[in-house]
Amino acid sequence: MKRPLLTVVIRGSKVRTIAPLQTLTTQALIPVIRGSQVGAIALLQTLTAATLTLAQPQPPVETTRFFCGTVEEIPTTMARTPNGEMPMVIWDKNAIKDPEINAQQQCEEVSTRFQTYYDNGTLNYITSGIMNGQLVACVAPGENEPCSGMLFPLSGGSNPRGMLQRMFRIRVASAGPIAETTDRLYISFDKYLNGEYPQLPSLGSRTPPVPRRDVPQSR
Repeated sequence: MKRPLLTVVIRGSKVRTIAPLQTLTTQALIPVIRGSQVGAIALLQTLTAATLTLAQPQPPVETTRFFCGTVEEIPTTMARTPNGEMPMVIWDKNAIKDPEINAQQQCEEVSTRFQTYYDNGTLNYITSGIMNGQLVACVAPGENEPCSGMLFPLSGGSNPRGMLQRMFRIRVASAGPIAETTDRLYISFDKYLNGEYPQLPSLGSRTPPVPRRDVPQSR
């Protein structure tokens, strides 16, 4: 059986091709040249370069996914990164303000919010603020900027900085002379994932993500 061929017919200044581009190989291209050979050679080089470019595999897109997992059987908002997994918020009894919302429900709702803010590019900093009349953990576009989206309510209101540090199990020194109870804390999301904050010794102590092995893909 004969292989399909791409025949280039050059008559004067006109070039026409016969047979589909998919059959093009350097062996199967047979130029029928009448006049100059330059047109056929240039066409061959252009099509071959285009074919090689399209054939190159594209690298996988690195991204972060948030889901509700567990740490020591406690519902936990987790971040799955290209390098592994790490806990964000562990939903024990001290982390939930509303007694009518159980830990699993809170975990799933907050994991969805984390993903939404990450996908739309607003998960830059995590801080505290007042939204809809209540104290909340929220996302902010930069340091010293106001909240742009709520993550979850904070229980109590006397020390939001301390509450955030306990929730995310990190220790961050105050940047200025403002009292510890009123100084607003800004947690860089990138630094958090990279393990650049000193951690508090507590349940599910935060560590930089490590490569996972045979972890079920949750969404």
